[in-house]
Parts: sequence; C-alpha cells; structure tokens
Amino acid sequence: MRAISAVALGPPRRLRSRIASTITEFVPIWVFRKLMEHKFINFGVETTNICNANCTFCGYRFMQRPKTLMPWEVYEKAVQEFAKTGGGLVSFTPTVGDPLVDKKMIERIEFANRFKEISGVFLFTNAILLHRFDLDRLLRSGLSRMAISTFIGDRKGYKRYYGKDKYNQVVRNIINIARRNRELGSPVQITLHLRVEGDKRSWYDTQIYKTIAELIGEVNISYLDSYDAWGGLIRKEDIPEGTALVQSLPVEVKMRSPCFELYRRVHILADGNVGACVCVDLEGEINIGNITEQSLDEIWHGEKLKSYRSEWVKGNLPNICRKCTRYQGVDAFITENRKRIMIEYLRRTFPRLLSRLTR
Repeated sequence: MRAISAVALGPPRRLRSRIASTITEFVPIWVFRKLMEHKFINFGVETTNICNANCTFCGYRFMQRPKTLMPWEVYEKAVQEFAKTGGGLVSFTPTVGDPLVDKKMIERIEFANRFKEISGVFLFTNAILLHRFDLDRLLRSGLSRMAISTFIGDRKGYKRYYGKDKYNQVVRNIINIARRNRELGSPVQITLHLRVEGDKRSWYDTQIYKTIAELIGEVNISYLDSYDAWGGLIRKEDIPEGTALVQSLPVEVKMRSPCFELYRRVHILADGNVGACVCVDLEGEINIGNITEQSLDEIWHGEKLKSYRSEWVKGNLPNICRKCTRYQGVDAFITENRKRIMIEYLRRTFPRLLSRLTR
C-alpha cells in the first residue's frame, strides 16, 4: 500500500514541480499548517465497509459498526461537494472492506469522472471479485490507479492469511486485468501490494509472480515486512511468517503534536458520517460531521475538528489514536511533504492560476 511507481513527468508537471520546490523552500511550517487548516488536501469515500475476505492481519473481523453500502444520494452529494471545493483525487479505499463488493463501483467511478475538477480515481482491492466486472468498462471508466492486495505463494498460504479459498481465482483475475490493461494502452496504473511471508524465495521465484511482474512492471510491486497491530487487536501469530508487528509510540510523545491526518483528509463513511482518518478507525470514532447535514467546508472548518486538534496537545487523544502505529506529527509530515502540500493547495484553491503557470 506504500509503494507507487515512478511516472515520467511531462513538461507542464516538471515546471509545476520546480515552481513548487522553489516556493516551499522559503515558507515556514506554521504557514503550511494554516493552509491545511483552510483546505483539506485528501478526500476519500467509503462506498462500503463490507469485505469478502477475512484477513488475519486486518481489523475487519473486530468491527462492530453496521456493515452497509453507501446510498447513491449520499455518494452523489459527497462527490458534488468535493468538486465544488476544488476537487482532486477521489479515493474509494475504506478503512476496512473492499470497494468491489459494491456492484455499482463502475457507475460511481464514471459519475466522479464527469466532473472536470476530479483529477483521478483510486481504489484498493483484494481482487477477489474482479471477474464479476466488465474489465473493458472498468479500465475505461476513469479509474486512474488500482492497488491490489494479495498473497503469492500457494493456495494454502492464501487461505491461511486471507481467510478464503480463492487463490486460483484471484491469480486469474490479476493476470486478466493486467493483460487487458496493457492491451488497451495501460489507461490504469495497476500496483501490487503483497502480504507475503518473509522468505522471499517462497514467492519471488514463482511463475505467477514473474508473469504479473512482466505485465505491470516490477517497479509497481511492493511487499510488507512489518504490519500494523490495529491497537493491539492483531497478534504476532496473525501476520505472515518472518514479518513483524510495528510498535506504537508512547502517548507522551504523540501529544507533542496533533497527527497529520487531522489536517489532511476528509473521509466520508458509508452512512454519511465524516471522519478525518482512514488508517485504523474501525468504528468511526473520529467523527467531524455528516455529509447529509453539512457542506464539506462547514465540516472542515467546524468546531468538532478544531476540538480534536486543540485537545490532542492536552493529552486528550481519541482512544483509537493512543495505540495507533501510523501516527506522524503534522509538522513532521509538512517537513517531508512541502512540495506536495503546496501543489495540492494551489490546485484546489487557485486551479486557473496553476493551470496558467504549468500550461
């Protein structure tokens, strides 16, 4: 889930990158924080929190909130609101669940693609249900990137970690969409994110791996050697052999700075509630509003989110954040992502100006 392939930059994007690099060198961190408070730079829609797998390394099996699909009218309002606030990339990746459980996923992608403000659509899937979709229509729908989480090795290992006896079907699905994508001129960037055992020889030398790598490029393949513990729900025996669980930082360290997610993202849940984090918030504990009752601007500038930020430094962290291993302080995030933040802010706030600068 962390690796993204290197994509060649065309002249406009290279110029935009240089402009952003030059500007950001002289901008103080506190200014970036103010920009992020003014405009979120990441947007996600959980059209479903239902999954068709039961992965040992995932918190899905512990989730208590109702499993549901997002009503079309809720989805429509969310996308329209996002376009109205400047648009950008739409992510269909939920905290848990698989987007392809939603039979209307292609229609949802096509709807988002109608808006000129939407720059791309991304989703993360286990690929179990890919064969149920018209691949040509999916690949031409406006989807810009599909990230696939899977196990490679053997049927027994797949069933052990993904909880379903679907290994052969998944392999066929991945090869079929990768091959068809290449035949169509690669309209979608396909990336593979392996949940595999630590002994690389058990999967790297297989014909299945070699076939997929040849179709999508090895640069688009990554694998995890460390896993999130989901606040202590996941144990060492739940993760692939030869890998490790990440340890959480002490609360005393975290409270020095609010997590960057409270400044970066709006995440619409299937029931219309809005969160600010997609990492491990299974129950939607971090609630900052509801898209059916408020606009995205009202939610982002609302008192709920401001309270989460101010209470954080007092030591009043949401329970889900106390043991989260994905925490990063907002200032550290800004330091590592200055250019990206500036580009996203300018693109969402002054799209015409940025277009002129990079034409």
